[in-house]
Amino acid sequence: MVHKSKQEVHFYMNKVYKFLLTQPLQFYKVGQFIAQPGWKHKDIIFDEGDYEIIIVVEGDIYIQVGSEQITLNKNDCLLIPPHVRHFGFKESTNGSIYYWMHFFPNGEVTSSYASTLDTNHYEVKIPFLFNIINFERIAILVRELLDSANEEQPVLLASNYYMSSILIEISNQYCKSVTNHSKNSMRFEMIKNWIRIHSHEKINVKKIAKEFHMTPVYLTKLFQENEQMTTVHFINLVKAKQAEELLLTTDLSIKEIAYELSFNNEKYFLRVFKQITFITPTHYRNSYAKTYLNNVEVDPTIPIPDNS
Repeated sequence: MVHKSKQEVHFYMNKVYKFLLTQPLQFYKVGQFIAQPGWKHKDIIFDEGDYEIIIVVEGDIYIQVGSEQITLNKNDCLLIPPHVRHFGFKESTNGSIYYWMHFFPNGEVTSSYASTLDTNHYEVKIPFLFNIINFERIAILVRELLDSANEEQPVLLASNYYMSSILIEISNQYCKSVTNHSKNSMRFEMIKNWIRIHSHEKINVKKIAKEFHMTPVYLTKLFQENEQMTTVHFINLVKAKQAEELLLTTDLSIKEIAYELSFNNEKYFLRVFKQITFITPTHYRNSYAKTYLNNVEVDPTIPIPDNS
C-alpha cells in the first residue's frame, strides 16, 4: 500500500535496478529483525554505497524512502538504494519480523522504468518493491546466508555467493511474473499459487481439479507439461518447502509441523520430507543452527568489507 498526494510523482515505485553479475556481489552484513512495541525504523542514509534488501516474514513495516511512504506486508521485498534517506513513518506492528541484508555491487548498476525486460544473461533485475511469489525458496537462501555469515570463522567468498544467489532468485521470480501473461500460463500459475496458499490443508488432485473445474487427468497433464512432475509430487514439494521454513523459523516439534501441514501422521511426513530433501527434518534443522537476530537494543557495528 502506497500513500501519496495527488500531485506527487512516484520516483521509486516502478523502478527496476539492474546489477551486473560477471562476478559475485560483495556481501556486507545480514540479520533477522524482530520489532518490539513502539518500534519505528531508524532515520538513516547509506553513504558508503551499499544497498539494502528488506524481506518481511511476518507483520507490517512502515518505511519512507525519499518521498515514498510504503507499507510492507508479509513476503514484500524492498530494495533501498544508497544515498537515499529512509525512516519509519509509523510504528510497526509488535512482533513484526523481517530479514535485512546489505551488499555492494561489483559492477555497473543501471535502472529503468521499462515494463519490458531486455535480455542480458549476466544481469539481475531487482524491482524497488516486489511481493515474492515463492517465499520458501527465498527464505532458505537467506537462512544459508545467515548461517554462512555467522560462522565462527566466516568465509567471505561463500557469503558473497549466497548474497548473489538471493538476488538471482528474486530477479528470476520478478522476471517470471512480468513475462507470464498468456491465459494458460496465468491459469496454471493460479493453480500453483492456490496449492501454496492451501498447503497447510488436506489437499489432493481431485480437490484441486474440482476447484478449477477440470478433470484430475487434465490437471496432471498440465503439471507434466509445465513442471515435468505429477500433481502429487508438486503438492509434496510445496509442503516440504513449507516444512523447511517452519523448521528454520519456529520451535515447533516434527510432530507439530506434520500436524500443521495436515499430514496423516508423522511417519508419512518424515517419508515425504526425506524423499524431497534427501535428509530428515531433524538433520535439516540442525544444519542451519547459526543465525543472527537483532532488535533495537542489539544492533552491531559491522566493518565495511575490504575491496582490495
